[in-house]
Amino acid sequence: MNNIEYMNKTKTIDINGESLAYYDTGKGNTTLLFLHGAFIKKEYWIGQLSYFSRKYRVIAVDLPGHGASTHNIGEWTGQRFGKDIGKFIEALHLHDVIIIGHSFGADVMLETVTVSTSHISGLIEIDHMKNVGMELPREAVSQIVQGLHADFEHTCVQFAKHALLTDATDPKIVSKLLADYKQMDPELGIPLLQNGFDYPKRAVALLKRLKLKLYSIHVNYTPTNEEPFKKYLGENYELHHMDGTCHYPMLENPDSLNKLLERIILKIEN
Repeated sequence: MNNIEYMNKTKTIDINGESLAYYDTGKGNTTLLFLHGAFIKKEYWIGQLSYFSRKYRVIAVDLPGHGASTHNIGEWTGQRFGKDIGKFIEALHLHDVIIIGHSFGADVMLETVTVSTSHISGLIEIDHMKNVGMELPREAVSQIVQGLHADFEHTCVQFAKHALLTDATDPKIVSKLLADYKQMDPELGIPLLQNGFDYPKRAVALLKRLKLKLYSIHVNYTPTNEEPFKKYLGENYELHHMDGTCHYPMLENPDSLNKLLERIILKIEN
């Protein structure tokens, strides 16, 4: 099945008061469940759907309030989304699930494994936990939040340009990302970002309790502070680096990402 066919086969399922939209290749004993980051959607994973569907059941889901999923419940936290994805896994009767979470999707992944441990066999985070436990200064958070309330679109665009992209990023990727950021509903986007700013302590607590090994793939446009991994996970993690200019390797360098994911998935399976 090609990329266009996947995009024409969106499924929906009612979970915890929301209608979640998702792609599902429907075949394979092991399921790869792809969770996107904040303000984007399941279509970012199209290159992974087509590549991995030859061997695995591959699912990419729109988180509540994103893409084609609904936003009926006004709770925009990683904890809430983790419960939704846990119910999603149960509702589809998925087993041997390897979750691949990008950015905020990695937070959702950690929350999900706390409520659906028996179904999940592997965890892979992409370009998120580069400074685990580090909180932004409260003054900086306050300034960003004020900017979001005053001019949501402009503040989001500036955040994306400075934190997620670089001057060397392909203009097509820049255009795609900024268009998605501009389309985000501020009633969802502002509390979602605020929760993200307050999340570092929660992330540390979850990592300390983590039983499964954490595999991380980080793009080297910004450095990773590996010390928190050593402190909180000991030897229960594996860090991989990718070359690239931005936070979105699935768009910028899908072939390299797929090959690296493939190697990690085989390790998890074995």
